[in-house]
Amino acid sequence: MHLTRISRILLAAGTLAFASACAEDPNVPPAGVPGSYHATSFTLSSGGPAVNLLALGASFTMTLGADHTTTGRLIIPPSVTGGENIDQDLTGSWRQSNDTVYFDHPADTFVRDIPFLVRGGSLSGEWASPGGQLVITLSKYGLD
Repeated sequence: MHLTRISRILLAAGTLAFASACAEDPNVPPAGVPGSYHATSFTLSSGGPAVNLLALGASFTMTLGADHTTTGRLIIPPSVTGGENIDQDLTGSWRQSNDTVYFDHPADTFVRDIPFLVRGGSLSGEWASPGGQLVITLSKYGLD
């Protein structure tokens, strides 16, 4: 798989919006979800074996505040994109609906398009397009 294909898939993931009618569920308290997370799995598949983006220098960190604010950073190096370095500030907000967390921030990234399932001390998300599938696990610091 050529790295330029990875770049196209990542860009497509960032430009397609995830249509969601979900709103924050006021009956689900954020207990247990707020905290600092980092990617412990970040892979991209496109018709072949999954490419480990972390091993290629990508990183993804996110802190979820109890007040539903976020801070974080998404970095994808040129070795993955085949061109430019992606370095995005993920300052924004998060909401929870049942066992799913959604992110909103000004940066046009795939992060805000992926629903993340709460699984103990981790958040897991998948995004599929005709060009491939992105799979991410964010683990809470101290629990991985």
